[in-house]
Amino acid sequence: MKQFSIQFEISSRINLLLLLGSSLLAVLALGPGWYADDSLVPFHLHYSFYSWVCHQDPSRSFEFMGAQMAVCSRCIGIYGAFALGFWLKGITARFEVWPDRDLALRLLSLFAGLIGFDVLINALDIWTNTHYSRLLLGVGFGLMASVFITSNDSFSSNA
Repeated sequence: MKQFSIQFEISSRINLLLLLGSSLLAVLALGPGWYADDSLVPFHLHYSFYSWVCHQDPSRSFEFMGAQMAVCSRCIGIYGAFALGFWLKGITARFEVWPDRDLALRLLSLFAGLIGFDVLINALDIWTNTHYSRLLLGVGFGLMASVFITSNDSFSSNA
């Protein structure tokens, strides 16, 4: 019983770190629009930080308070929903409503495939995706990624 208690405490700390870290990444992905002077926005560190994971194409990015977000519309969906998944896990931890690991992996794979398909048909000029279609697919992928991570928690009683 004592070992289970220690493992549960470790699990709670890891989940808290994931929740705080993902929330910070989601807030930083909004970019410098809420506090930076317009003339300094292109030189802000938000853009250089996210440049290694996102193309940051201005024509594919939302604006936040007059400044381009630090990531594109798909990536803001991924970061925001990834953080939301950890918040939902924290809120619903006492209820047994969280999907199991296999279902979460299937849904994560489905959204990864849909994103790949969306990129492909857009590149072939079959269909032109929009800010909102990219955002929606990003939200699905980000949410399923956090659901998979929390479902894959080796310290939980369901594992």
